[in-house]
Amino acid sequence: MLFVPQQFDEPTDEQCGLWTRARLEQMNRSFVAAMEQAFANGGESHAAASATVLLNGSRRLAEEKAIEAAWNWLTRERGNVAASQIIAYVREQVPGIGVERIRSEFDRRFKQRGMEWV
Repeated sequence: MLFVPQQFDEPTDEQCGLWTRARLEQMNRSFVAAMEQAFANGGESHAAASATVLLNGSRRLAEEKAIEAAWNWLTRERGNVAASQIIAYVREQVPGIGVERIRSEFDRRFKQRGMEWV
């Protein structure tokens, strides 16, 4: 899962910055092997790993999407959702997201609407 810049997209390109195509491919194989080992020994979960590559690799976009979905849920329920339920809902979609990130996004939305947490 290495980033390969645009100028290294032709099969005949043998150098990309500091690395040759062969070296990039070897680094990718090493990375994949290390991830598979981490999955096998329980050091990494598939859910957590996939959350980092959701929406074209942007964890930030995945977080925003999950928080927006939670906000929509809260508004549909007219505020009758506990904060703990919101956190659990967002973390189901983006494991490991910090409570402070969720809180700050909800604060922003409340302020935009002239409202406050109660």
